[in-house]
Amino acid sequence: MKWILNKGETMCGVIGIISINQQVSFDLYNGLLDLQHRGQDTCGMITLNQDKVFIHKGSGLVAKVFDEKTVNSLLGRMGIAQVRYPTTKGKVDAQPFYEDCGGICLAHNGNIYNDEEVRASLQEKRLYCDSDCDAETILKLLTHYFMSSDKPIMERCFESAEQSMRDLNGSYSTIAVIRGEGFFAFRDPRGIRPLLWGVKRNELGEPIAYAFASESVALESIVDEIEDVKHGEAIYIDMSMKVTRKILLQEQPKHCMFEWVYFSRATSKLQGKSVNRVRGNLGKKLAEIYLKSPLYERLKQTPEKVIVAAVPETARPASVVFARHTGYEYKDVLEKNRFVGRIFIKPSESLRRHEVATNLKAIEEVVQNKIVLLVDDSIVRGTTSQGIVDKIRKKGAKEIHIFSTCPPIQYPCFYGVDFPTKQELISSSKNAEELAEFIDADSVTFMDIESLSEAIGLDKDNLCLACLNGEYPTLTK
Repeated sequence: MKWILNKGETMCGVIGIISINQQVSFDLYNGLLDLQHRGQDTCGMITLNQDKVFIHKGSGLVAKVFDEKTVNSLLGRMGIAQVRYPTTKGKVDAQPFYEDCGGICLAHNGNIYNDEEVRASLQEKRLYCDSDCDAETILKLLTHYFMSSDKPIMERCFESAEQSMRDLNGSYSTIAVIRGEGFFAFRDPRGIRPLLWGVKRNELGEPIAYAFASESVALESIVDEIEDVKHGEAIYIDMSMKVTRKILLQEQPKHCMFEWVYFSRATSKLQGKSVNRVRGNLGKKLAEIYLKSPLYERLKQTPEKVIVAAVPETARPASVVFARHTGYEYKDVLEKNRFVGRIFIKPSESLRRHEVATNLKAIEEVVQNKIVLLVDDSIVRGTTSQGIVDKIRKKGAKEIHIFSTCPPIQYPCFYGVDFPTKQELISSSKNAEELAEFIDADSVTFMDIESLSEAIGLDKDNLCLACLNGEYPTLTK
C-alpha cells in the first residue's frame, strides 16, 4: 500500500487554561514560550470573556508575534494557544480556530492521516474548511456532531468527540473552549501525542484554575498538580470549575517514543517518565552496547585519547551518562548558536544545510588529536550529522564515532513528525557501515528497539515505533 501524507500538521504544542476569575492570556503566553521548541513557524491565541472572542495569530516566534499590549488585549478567563511547525505556511493555517456556529474554539497537536477523506465527507454536507490545517477539519467535524444534538452542552461535547474519534484516523491531542459554557479536551484512543493537565487550588483546597498542555514544563508555573490525560479520555470543565472525565474510545496505548528521544524538553514528564532520566537511561544502554563491541576492545588500549561529546542540546544527558559508564572524559566539543531554531524542524533541506553551517561550531583545542565518541539523539536525513562530522574532522580529530540514542529511522511518520517520505530517511537505504561512509564518520552505532523500550520504562507494545519498524498503529495494509 502506498502511504500518502496529508497537508496538515507536524510538530506543534498546545496549551489551554480555564480560570475562576483571572485573565489567562499572560499565562498562555508564558506557556507558549515554554513550548517554543515544538514549533517556530506560526503561533496563535484565542481567549473568551462573556460576550466576545479575542483572536491573535501570526508567523514567527512567540515573542515576535505577541507583545505586552497584544497579550493584555486578549481578555477572558478561558483561552487556548498553540505553536506550530507545519507542512504548509501562512497565517490562515495558524491555530487555534474558531467556529461561530456552536461557539467552539479548538487547537490540537498531531496529524489527521485521513484529512482529505474527512473533508470530502464534510463537503457533502456543505461544510467547508478555509485552511489546509487539519485542526480546522477536527473543529468542523466536532461542530457538525455538536450541532446535530439538542442534549445538554456537556453531553453534546462527549458525544460529538466520540463520534469524531470514530471518523478520524491519526493522532490528536485536542483542547477546546465552548463559548459561554466551559473547557473541553480529548486525546486520541491510542494517546500517540502527549497531553497533560493540572489544577491550581486556593488555600481552602478549592480549584481556581485548570490548565492543559503538550508538556508538563508549560504547566509547572500555572498549576499545583499535574497528570496525563488518559488515551481515549475526554475532560469537560464548566464555568464553576466542576470537572467531568470520561473514557470515550480506548485502544492499546501507542505513545510516541520520539517525544522522549528528541521532541520534549528535558525538564518535562510524560506518562510519568522524566524525559531527562530517560535520556540518561539511553546513554547507559548505549554504553552497554559499546562495551561489548570490537571498537571498545581496540580503544581501551589508549583511553586517554578518547573523549565523549554530545550534539547539543537533546543528547547531552545521554552523553554524560555514556561517559560515566565507559570511564571516558566528557567534553563539550560543539558550541551551539542559541539564537537559531532547532535544525530538525526547519521546513526545507536547504535551510537545514545552511543552519548546520551557522548553528554549530567545533572547538579546536578540545578535539585536536582526539578520538571523539559523539552521542546524538537520532539520525534522520543525515544532513546534520554530515555537517558536524566535517566540522570536527577539520579541527583535527583523529577519529569520529557516532552513537545514536534512537534506532535507525527507516519509515515515514503519519502522526506528527517531520519525516513524511521514506526517500528522506538515510537509514531506509543505508546500513550503519554505509551511513558512516556517507557522513564520513569512522563508525555509527545505533540503539536497538528493546533497549529503547527499557530506557523509556514502557513496554514496546505501548509505544508507537512505526518510524522504526513500519508497524503503524492506526493503519492497515
